[in-house]
Amino acid sequence: MRAARSPLGRDGRVLFLSGVVALGTALGVQAAGAACAPLRYYGTYSLGRKAGSRTVSVRDRIVEVRSLGADMIVGTGDKKDVLELLPEGMLAVPGCGLLTKRDWQKDGRWDEAQARARLAVLAKRFGHHPRVYGVCITHEVTEYANHARRRWMYQLAKEYFPDKKVIQYYSVLWDRMNPVGMKVDGYGQNGEVETDVLFVSLQAVAKGRFDLENVRRLREALAAAARTPGIPVWGQTSINADHKSVTGPGSMIAIWGERGENMAAWADALFRTTGPDTPGGPLRLSGFFWRSLGRFPWDLGYPAFAAHRAQMRAIGAKRCGTSSVGGDG
Repeated sequence: MRAARSPLGRDGRVLFLSGVVALGTALGVQAAGAACAPLRYYGTYSLGRKAGSRTVSVRDRIVEVRSLGADMIVGTGDKKDVLELLPEGMLAVPGCGLLTKRDWQKDGRWDEAQARARLAVLAKRFGHHPRVYGVCITHEVTEYANHARRRWMYQLAKEYFPDKKVIQYYSVLWDRMNPVGMKVDGYGQNGEVETDVLFVSLQAVAKGRFDLENVRRLREALAAAARTPGIPVWGQTSINADHKSVTGPGSMIAIWGERGENMAAWADALFRTTGPDTPGGPLRLSGFFWRSLGRFPWDLGYPAFAAHRAQMRAIGAKRCGTSSVGGDG
């Protein structure tokens, strides 16, 4: 079973809200915090065509996300449709989950030949594409692979993508893939690299409530990243996407605020959070992505959420340069 394809089709009716650039001022939106954010990449985790009862075209959705301050889309699926429409200055990360557990294993056993066959197909498609920053080869990888296996997966994939980042996605940093079945945080054991980017889930909502204390997930990720110097940390936050707390447009307002006030508060908390010191300064988040714009019925693509989209743009406008983390990550 292959990873989910990009939810975008080839065409559709345009429902693009013009004048997005001016919305921030018109709606009185202020970006997160007084200081600028040392964030290298910003955008959405996946992209879709949904816009209430209508749909938009792929091209117009890309124009829209670009106007909201995005310079990267992560999770574009396993096809090239989005890549071919990206404007100058925008990058993409196909995936996540370009290889599923079934691609790595056969009859419950790890199968290198099968994985290589899939990697060869993907390398031909994405290995030299100028808009591809890297490939997100796994999704929630700790559910089925421990550190040693993740390192093997990473090294195998690097043979096929020597010039692109090979990225694994972690919903949690611990796994139970060990003889005693206990929770083990095995990321980067002994300083061994298992991904070119530590891409983690940074959820602001728990049990249907927005809580800034959830920023602890970023602190944990930054502490883990210190074991693998030079590896940047990225995060994604679901916003009225597919969680149980999502009941419709009302849950967006209840959780994130009528004008997306909690988006600004959350981004500010993330951007201010620092980890261990390094020669280049304290570790920080270097890539941040909202999930999503038009993939789910009531996410940021829902027409009535103009103020929330304006918040996204205002937050992105606060970027002041590159993070101290991880080379060009």
